Amino acid sequence: MLNDVYSVIIEDDGKVAYAYLLKENNVIGDVWLYNQAQTPLIANWTDKKELPFLNSKEFIKQQIEPINDSYEIDLEWSVSNDLAVDKVLIYIRKELIAKLTPGSMPGWSAVVVKDGPLARVL
Repeated sequence: MLNDVYSVIIEDDGKVAYAYLLKENNVIGDVWLYNQAQTPLIANWTDKKELPFLNSKEFIKQQIEPINDSYEIDLEWSVSNDLAVDKVLIYIRKELIAKLTPGSMPGWSAVVVKDGPLARVL
């Protein structure tokens, strides 16, 4: 948590992992981090029963190992003079994996090969 206003939540449900940028407990940015379940060849992003969505094979450059403990995560916050968040860089095991900014839905990922509905190329 940066302050009482901004925080990042990383949610891994055993199927897929996402990071969420929150302002006063409201999601203002999100990005796909990795799949734990088998990566689909083609994802059906219109079927709400599939939420949260797995990213499909065509978008993934590399798969990363799932997070096992919070010590594997580092956040680098950039803030403006008025203490508003400009961006948050997300590192997993010291490797830059994702970037979130206010309004980025989706944010950016270092492990995707092309822009898609769940992440843009970092």
